[in-house]
Amino acid sequence: MRIVAIIAAHDEADHIASVLEGLKPFGLHRILVVDDGSSDGTAAAAAAAGAEVLRLEPGLGGGKGQAMRAGIARLKDDAFDFYLFLDADGQHDPADFQRFADHLEVHPDADFLIGSRYLDRAKIPAKRWRTNALGTWTLGRIAGVTWEDSQSGFRLIRKKVLDRLDLRATGFAIEMEIAMKAADWRLRWAHIPIQAIYRPGPHRSHFRGVMDTWLIAWESLKC
Repeated sequence: MRIVAIIAAHDEADHIASVLEGLKPFGLHRILVVDDGSSDGTAAAAAAAGAEVLRLEPGLGGGKGQAMRAGIARLKDDAFDFYLFLDADGQHDPADFQRFADHLEVHPDADFLIGSRYLDRAKIPAKRWRTNALGTWTLGRIAGVTWEDSQSGFRLIRKKVLDRLDLRATGFAIEMEIAMKAADWRLRWAHIPIQAIYRPGPHRSHFRGVMDTWLIAWESLKC
């Protein structure tokens, strides 16, 4: 089974090498880091760690969704079975991918696997989890799918599923857009337990709280 990873990154030079190192044991078909206009050497750090790099220069990028779409466009003509997505900021442990692989061994027909922080939610800031839970429940009701953690950026999606979706979101709404549009098809969904990693001290996030939550909801309702 061939799997390609797409990692959207913006100013993650401090974290990207460790994320890539964590993926090495899995022998993925290709690993592409999409550098969304970083100013801190993210692209160079990713290349030094052995990844393919697609650099979106400042002014040409503009958000996680645009970076993910650029990565999909770069790789989709290759022959493989699944797209793997995970965040570049260290909030996902690449070692948790083993749980995705284990699930596929037992359920090789799975189409859409979402990393779920549900069991580890006590580690997530309460405000973030409440917002996530409300959006997950509401949009799941609309889509007719039961999700545990719809905003998780750690996910594995069958290529033939993702390639037929017309994606338009440019920011964080991309992940909910993918899930909502995929829900139109009869898919085999799975939730894979993953760790919620929030380090002590101030956390730098590109997620803009209320603004991005509102945009995610609005874009999802247009799907």
